[in-house]
Amino acid sequence: MVLYKTLKTFFTKDDFDFESTDIDLYKFHPQIRMFLVFNGIFFNNTESYIRFCWPLLSIILALVGAAIELMIIRHGIVTGDYSLATECFCYFIILTTIPLVYISVLFGRTKILQLLNSMDRDFLYICRLETKYRNLFLNGQLLIWQLCITWLVFAMTIVTMYLISTIAILFYQSLLATQTENMVRPLMFPLWLPEDDPYRTPNYEVFLFFEILLCLMVPQTFCVYVYVLFHILLHHYYIMNLIIFDCEILFNDLDESVVELPRNDPSRMKVQLILNKRIERIVKWHNMVFETIKAVSSVYGPPLVYQVIISSLAICLMAYQVAESLDHGKFHVIFAMLCIATCIQLWIPCYLGTLIRNKAFSIGDAIWSGGWHETPLGRLVRQSLIIIIMRSQKPVSIKFTGLPNLDLETFSSVMSTSYSYFNILRQYK
Repeated sequence: MVLYKTLKTFFTKDDFDFESTDIDLYKFHPQIRMFLVFNGIFFNNTESYIRFCWPLLSIILALVGAAIELMIIRHGIVTGDYSLATECFCYFIILTTIPLVYISVLFGRTKILQLLNSMDRDFLYICRLETKYRNLFLNGQLLIWQLCITWLVFAMTIVTMYLISTIAILFYQSLLATQTENMVRPLMFPLWLPEDDPYRTPNYEVFLFFEILLCLMVPQTFCVYVYVLFHILLHHYYIMNLIIFDCEILFNDLDESVVELPRNDPSRMKVQLILNKRIERIVKWHNMVFETIKAVSSVYGPPLVYQVIISSLAICLMAYQVAESLDHGKFHVIFAMLCIATCIQLWIPCYLGTLIRNKAFSIGDAIWSGGWHETPLGRLVRQSLIIIIMRSQKPVSIKFTGLPNLDLETFSSVMSTSYSYFNILRQYK
């Protein structure tokens, strides 16, 4: 019961001071620094060469693992063991994402640091605003925190299942199995060597340790990359909510009669100044959203393109493996969860791409329906409102070479392609 309450408090941040006026990004989301340190981004000594050590080691291990998987794929095709070849190809796809993510993050680390500094300034600024702004913003940040925990727990559950299933078999062989059972010690991923037995000592111990490292590297790189991506996008989604709120109260608590006064009248100038300040904040936040999406596209564009291109094949092969095991009276639970995770990791950026695109269009609608035509004050900022409406007609979408748009239409297309491939494999197996 105590453990449940502790986990619930951690998940809901019940012990966090939401009323504080000095909340920053790293107080609310301490995990983001820890995750990015392992991706080669240091926050204190940003130019330290030590930051390259873990990414370089991870890239080397991932490439070695990918090369071994390619060798096993070839062996599976030559021997007609297509189930082995299919499973290894899935692992090959997963491993090749690791170098791509690391390289993209390391080359774009300056932009990532700039984005995080901008998000930190948003926290400090918004937490000093009125209660409505604070509540709207911090409730969104709480949801980001909870989604982060949920996503990482789901990813680690799959990794843990690989580890536990292997260890459980080892325990059985060590404690309960008889010598006559002649069981081969298990590995998490199937392995084959052309001139040696990978299951003999010390080969088995070396490869088991190597596979455990690879298991831990995947959530620490690719799953963290997905988290950082949706954290940045959702942060600016809630900034757009604040923009819409600003549009709705643009003319609140202002004296309409000043419109009839001369331009140099102090009362009219005061109202004009307040309106200009409100418009300035809307424009500043609106431009920041465009700049952020552009930066995200440039930094994470290559892994996103790879995700979209390769996911249809990965989902198809994983579904094929599950279907094949069902044909033999078994259900491959781990591979089924891996297939679901593959779908989710593509759905997340596609869904957020659609969410942000629609929310950006809503800014123009909010300006249009903000009551400018019902008050004479609309004449004082009419030109600015027209510019904002025109600007909001430009789609805010993640784009990169080979990736025209990232939205739910893209996800639907990938899933349709996967289903077509799956039907072809099932028909000609």
